[in-house]
Amino acid sequence: MGTFLMFAVLLLGTLSSAFAQPLSTDHLAPSSASAGLPKKAEPGKKHGFEIPKIGIDASIFAPSNGKTRSRFGRTWTIIGLALGRPDSPSATGRFSPDFDVTQTSSSNHHAFVAPLGVRYRRAFSADDVKRKRPLIPYYGAAADFVVLDLRSPEDNVHSRFRLGYGGSAVIGTTVGASGFAEAKYLAIGRVRGFDLSGASITVGIRF
Repeated sequence: MGTFLMFAVLLLGTLSSAFAQPLSTDHLAPSSASAGLPKKAEPGKKHGFEIPKIGIDASIFAPSNGKTRSRFGRTWTIIGLALGRPDSPSATGRFSPDFDVTQTSSSNHHAFVAPLGVRYRRAFSADDVKRKRPLIPYYGAAADFVVLDLRSPEDNVHSRFRLGYGGSAVIGTTVGASGFAEAKYLAIGRVRGFDLSGASITVGIRF
């Protein structure tokens, strides 16, 4: 599982950087003043590649289903390494890769839930974006495939990766240029008799 997580985190960082790159029009109308001159590298970039920011995300997830809570716990706390800058919500909306990991283990039970798909974020106020305010409230949604690994011996569910589907709705706010806080409800189709839908609160920071 460690190899899978490392691969997924690196994939997300690369995809996030790709989505964040602005469309270049240099080849359409180069200015006479800059023609033939090498471009000065932007801070944090080497040879045109943006170095992903590293940070920490912390979240609390609460399953909505009673059976799921009884097997895996009423709340799951996750603190982990994050790669890539937080979404910067726009006034007109923006799509970006969606990836998250929620997991818990207790006695003989284990649950691992990793949505992977596309999300949409949009600022509530265009004026907040225009003025670059430190707090920019936003809303959004996501559609995902969901990678799951469940273990519950009394339900005859043994540990192995399975694929499901799901979606989420979110409201949140940026905190400066490097932080965010958001509340999310994740809906997931039943897998081996378990409904793993639930609500979460997440805060994060990038360095």
